[in-house]
Amino acid sequence: MRWPYGAAAWAPIHERDIAAVAVRTLTEEGHGGMKYALTGPELLSQVDQLRAIEKAIGRPLRFEEISPESARQQMLAFLPPGLVDVVLDAWAKLVTEPALVTTTVADVTGTPARTFREWATDHAGDFHFSARNEFSHLHAS
Repeated sequence: MRWPYGAAAWAPIHERDIAAVAVRTLTEEGHGGMKYALTGPELLSQVDQLRAIEKAIGRPLRFEEISPESARQQMLAFLPPGLVDVVLDAWAKLVTEPALVTTTVADVTGTPARTFREWATDHAGDFHFSARNEFSHLHAS
């Protein structure tokens, strides 16, 4: 994978955890007017996330750090400039100021949030790499 800010750390959340919190907050009393910050249970850098995917698919992957400007040019092919700048600025900040990790999923559902490794295993079949892949910035080594 060719991408900037490999050390950017955040706490990815599994979509099933988002759904579980949504079900609870929409079907149980006591959540009206509440605001919940949802995260996964652990901070992981982008490189750590790639390693989890690598393990889940049983195939080695390579991370190549590229400049933010190179990433910006690639992203402009499919995202508006303002959004590209917001994303790159956020990742830059996450290198020096890792994201917050919350216990909200467990607090609301009574079940610990799933890890990114679990997400990667659940989605292993979704990762298909080939020379003709439309996402050419992702590649196996």
